[in-house]
Parts: sequence; structure tokens; C-alpha cells
Amino acid sequence: MDSTLIIDNGSNTVKMGYASDENPLIVQNCICRSRDRKLHLANELNRLTDVSQLIIRRPLEQGQLTSWYLQKLIWDEGFNELVNGHNDINFNETELLYTETPFSFPVLSSNTDQIVFEEYGFKSYYRTTNAALVPWNNDVPNNDYIPFQLVVDSGFECTWVIPVINGCVYWKGVKKMSIGGKFLTGYLKELISFRYYNVMDETILVNNIKEKTSYVATDYDQSLKKVSQLRSLVKDPIRRHDFDAQNKSMGNVVLDYVLPDFKTTTTGYVLQDTTAKLDSDVQLLRLYDERFAVPETFFYPELANINNKSGIIKTILESLANCPKLARPLLMANIKCVGGNFDIPGFKHRLFMELRKEIPETYVLKLDDEDDKNKSLTYSWKSGQIFVKKGGFDKVKISKQEYFEKGLNYLQERCSFKAY
Repeated sequence: MDSTLIIDNGSNTVKMGYASDENPLIVQNCICRSRDRKLHLANELNRLTDVSQLIIRRPLEQGQLTSWYLQKLIWDEGFNELVNGHNDINFNETELLYTETPFSFPVLSSNTDQIVFEEYGFKSYYRTTNAALVPWNNDVPNNDYIPFQLVVDSGFECTWVIPVINGCVYWKGVKKMSIGGKFLTGYLKELISFRYYNVMDETILVNNIKEKTSYVATDYDQSLKKVSQLRSLVKDPIRRHDFDAQNKSMGNVVLDYVLPDFKTTTTGYVLQDTTAKLDSDVQLLRLYDERFAVPETFFYPELANINNKSGIIKTILESLANCPKLARPLLMANIKCVGGNFDIPGFKHRLFMELRKEIPETYVLKLDDEDDKNKSLTYSWKSGQIFVKKGGFDKVKISKQEYFEKGLNYLQERCSFKAY
């Protein structure tokens, strides 16, 4: 197990680490160019003091790995960080568990197989989807995996709804929704640029604002009414002094965000004490309905002028309708939410409320409990870790010798989705 490496290769971040590690190393899956025209690879992005006007390129497009040249550079950078706590990686003695997006193009998956065995020379390897690993992450006694589970994976590029039956992805029921973290950041950029400041070139800044301030409203219309009342207070010179007290009584719907000056802060921060004295050159961004209107597009894409596209509730129902009738109530009783977007406060609670209205009363509906911050991001990697510990990986792994004897078609048959 100490020689088994697990890589969850996401569009935004790569989660990598040994099965014996407590937590994975999180590597930024990108290369970027700063204003001084210098290139910064992977986690060098985290060390930049000026992230304004960055040009970012990623090796994955719509979840498909299209640039192995860039991906290999990022992996190598990650491996260099990883070996700080290990001896140098001996790939000939290391096994690899690798996750990819559902419905990856076979030719791109074959490229991965070739890189793994011919470039790196891993001892053995298995390629699968995140969802196939998630049911293994459970506390059910005497069971390796949960036999029926509906995995909702909301990541950087999109959101997948994936039924897993008896440990296998039920491909007929897999559905994709084209809204993910990247879309939310882009939509927030448009709202802020239209209403306040032009931030269309400030992807990292807006992404930080999104992660620190966004939440999913329990009642969207009620939250809009609160914002409307607070806006009217700001416009009224007589009642303006009541704003802070009213906002606090409404749960701090409106927030002030201190924009970075790249001297005292590089990412900005939420202003907790609105009565604090600030320097005269500090720029404040006051966020009203932007905080909850952006993630509301998960439920109603038409709010962002995305018409003829299903929201997350309808996508789940469409997935359920394509599953065997007897399996449907069992899937509803075991829904697992993974991916970084489920770290948005209130998302899981709202999902439960909206689903409960749509499914039959006889169905038991159960979503996983509210997770700690960032647990959803690494949940798939943790599931792979348990898959290895329970011996699942040993049953499916493909050796380097098998690869060279049987070729790429054999790996496609063993690892890729089957349209049945």
C-alpha cells in the first residue's frame, strides 16, 4: 500500500498522494503568465504576490485531457513536492490509481495509458471515474461498498449525476450539467463588472471572492426581498445609519469585501467589523444579491440566460428515470455529494429541500451530512484511498507486463465506460 499512488486529476486541481498518506497534496492544474510575462507552473501560483491580469492555461478542456505535454509538467512538479516526505519515487516499483472524467474520449484515455506505462513506467495501474470509488468510502460493516449510491459530482467544469449500482457505474443513467465552479466565477465577473468595477481580467481575485462570500439561499425570493430592503436603507439619507443593525438582524446578507492592494493583502478579505477605520485608499466592494444569485444558477440556469438547459434537480430526476425502477428508491436513500462546489454553504441543504418536493413521498431521501470545509474537494481521493486499503485495487489493477503483451485495446476494455 505504501507504494500505491492515487491521483485524482481534476480540471482545477490535482489531488495526489500515497495510499498511506493522511491527506493528498493539492496541486494547481494550470500554468499561468503574470503581468511581467513570467510563467508560473502549478503551485507557483499560490506563491504569487500579484495575481492581477493572469493569463491561465489548463491541460483539461471540458474535463477532457487534451494537453499531455502540459499535464506531465504539472505532474512532475507535484511529484517533486510529494517526495519531500518520501524517498525519490521509483516508478518501476510504484502502482497508480488514476481517476478521469466520465465518457472520456477513448483516444485521450489511450494517451494516458501510454504516458503511465511508457513515459513513467509505473509497475501497475488502473483508470476509473471518481464515482466508481465513492461507494467504497463507507462505514457499513461487512461490506466493501454501498450497493446503491447516487453520486453528484460538482467540480470546476461541470456537474455530473452518476448512479452506481453494485459497485459499477450505471452508464445509462449518467447525466451531465454544464455548470461548475468555472461558470460561477465567470458569471460573478460579469455581475461585478457590470455593476461596480471592471474585473473581467481578474479571474483569481473573483474566484477568491466567490469562495469567501457565496452561499446558497434557503429561500431565493425571500433573500431578494431582504436585499431590496437594505438597498432602500442605503439610498435613504435619514435611515442610512440603520443599515448595519438591519443587515445584522437579517443574517448579514450584505457583505463588504476589501479588495487587494498587493501590499497588505494579495487576495482581499471580508470586512468583519464595518465600524473599523480603514485607510483612505482602501477599495471596498459591497456585495448584495451577487452572493446568492450566482450559485442559484445551479437550480435555475435561466437566471444567467442559459435557456433550454436543466437545473440540478431536473438533471437528477432525468438520471433517476433512466435507472431500473426497483433501484430508484435505493439510490434516493444514498446520495453522496462530492466536488468543490459542495463546500458552498447551504448547497446540500437546499438540494435536499428541492429534491424532497419532487420525488414520491414513499421514497426515503438521504444526503450525506454537511462536511467540513474542503472535505468535498478531497472526498474522491479519500475514496480511492479506502478502495486500495480494502483490496479493491489489487483485484482490478493492470500490470506493465499485461500492457505490453495485450496492448491499448485491452486497457480500453478493462478501464473505459461501456455503452450497454
